[in-house]
Order: sequence, then structure tokens, then C-alpha cells
Amino acid sequence: MADQAATVSDPFAMWRDWVANSERQWNGFLNEAMATDQFSQTMGRIMDVYLNMQKSMNDVMGRYFSALNMPTRTDVLALGNRLTAIDDRLTVIEGLLAAITAPEAGRNSHIKAEANPAPRPPRTKKPA
Repeated sequence: MADQAATVSDPFAMWRDWVANSERQWNGFLNEAMATDQFSQTMGRIMDVYLNMQKSMNDVMGRYFSALNMPTRTDVLALGNRLTAIDDRLTVIEGLLAAITAPEAGRNSHIKAEANPAPRPPRTKKPA
């Protein structure tokens, strides 16, 4: 009676047990299959074929984009690397310029204040 009540309260228990057992069996089978030397050799060959196909596809797409006068992924990445290098160099230059002009700005600050007074509004009224 207790087993029947448990089954009624959880209708998916049998399903979960079946899935867990199936998963355990498949894991055991596949682990044994992957442990063999033949599996390793086959996977190595498959990876070689995949890499060769990928290289061939990259070459074909590169020629295709060149024919269309469009940049390839490699071109865009190279351009990004060059822009990053230029940005880094500009940052260094800005830092050097700031270091050079900072002492001069401190020494000449009183001259600049006297030479360029604050702008005044135009006089539009005439004195009496």
C-alpha cells in the first residue's frame, strides 16, 4: 500500500529512474569505447580532416573576398591590431606632452592671466 501511495504521489519517479539508469549505461559504454586506442586514432583522423577542411575553406573564402575587393577576417584583425598599436603610441605621446607642458604651465600661469583678461561686455551706452 505504501509503494502504491508513493507511485501515485510521484507519477514521474519511474521515468526518472529509467533516465538515470539509461544515462549510467550509456556513460559506461561510451567511456569503455573512448578508452580504446582505435577510438583515439579515429578521433585524430577526424580532427585532421576537420582542420584541413577549415584551412581550405579559409583559403577559398580569402580568394573570394579578394575577388570582391572586400576585407577578410584576417585583414580586419590585422587592422585592429595596428589601430591598437597606434592608440598605445598616442597615449605615450600624450603622457610625454603633458609631462613637458605641466612645469611650463605652472611657471607661466601668472603671465597668461595678465595677458588675457576676462572678456568684458561691450559698452553700448554713451556717458552723459
